[in-house]
This record gives sequence, C-alpha cells and structure tokens, in this order.
Amino acid sequence: MANVWKKATKKTIPIYIISLLLVLFAKPDLKMYITGLSLIMAGELVRVWAAGHLRKNLEVTTTGPYAYVKNPLYLGTLFIMTGFSIMARNIYILALGLMVFFFYYVPFKKGVESDRLRERFGDLWTRYDKHVPDYIPRVRPYPERGGKRWDLDIFIDNSEHGIVLIVLLGMAAIGIKLLFN
Repeated sequence: MANVWKKATKKTIPIYIISLLLVLFAKPDLKMYITGLSLIMAGELVRVWAAGHLRKNLEVTTTGPYAYVKNPLYLGTLFIMTGFSIMARNIYILALGLMVFFFYYVPFKKGVESDRLRERFGDLWTRYDKHVPDYIPRVRPYPERGGKRWDLDIFIDNSEHGIVLIVLLGMAAIGIKLLFN
C-alpha cells in the first residue's frame, strides 16, 4: 500500500481526488451497484493477471494477457473506472475519465512507451507492436509469446496488491452508502 502513495505525483493526485469525490457523491442503487461491481471485478482480474506477468524494463512481456492485448493494465483500469462510475451513478466522472484517457493519456503513453521499448528491445518490440493490438484483444495469442507463468513476486513488485486494496475499499465505501440509502 505504501508503494501506491510513493507513486503520488502531479498526475496521479488528481486521480486520487476525483476517486474520493466519486465515492463521496455516490448515489448507488442495487442494480447499478451490481452492474458496476461486475465491471470492477473483471477489470481487477485483468490487472491482477497482467501485473503477475509484467517484468518492467527487463523484457517485452508477451505472456498472460499480453499475448492478447498490448495494454491489459490500462484496459483493466478502463473497466474499473467505468464500473465505479456506474456503481456511483456518476456519468460526469465517467465522461471526464474517458476523455482524459483517450485524448491525453493514450496518445502520450503510446508515444513515450513505444519509443522507449523500441529503443530498448529493437526488433523484438517492433514485431510485438505490429501484431498485438493496444486495447481490443486478439482472438488468438501472440505466436512468439514466452512460456513464463503468473508470478506472485512479480505481482507484488508491480504494487498491484495496493491497487487491489484501494479498489476493495472503494467498493466497500460505495456499498456502505448503498446500505444507508
């Protein structure tokens, strides 16, 4: 959990503030809570799966969900954000989140990460980048994927356990609001 707060930056602090506001102003009903919950759980499962495979800056990760989609952590985050917005019944934060994600974050990350990975891994990255889509998963896995399995130590190194805790706290907070509505 401490690693999550260590990563607080000028870019992440607004996300924490918006998330807190989403919970504070949530007006959940049972149907929307369950719908949001299913999206959040799907998103977190994707993130957990991805975080146990991602060996940042050590290799081009092509196992697990990375065999199907280039950015499974971002895809999982999109599901989580959408789920929380539905759960809290807040279309405005969903719209803001989607706009920031698609018009700022995706183009910025695509440029920075692709250049860095191409520089670091050369043709290995170029082949992977050409064959694996950014956000809509392939039907068949990437043929050059490695044989590495999900690893708890890698999951912890990637600080995903802190994200899981934050997501669980957010679901519980909105769930408590649902109980008292």
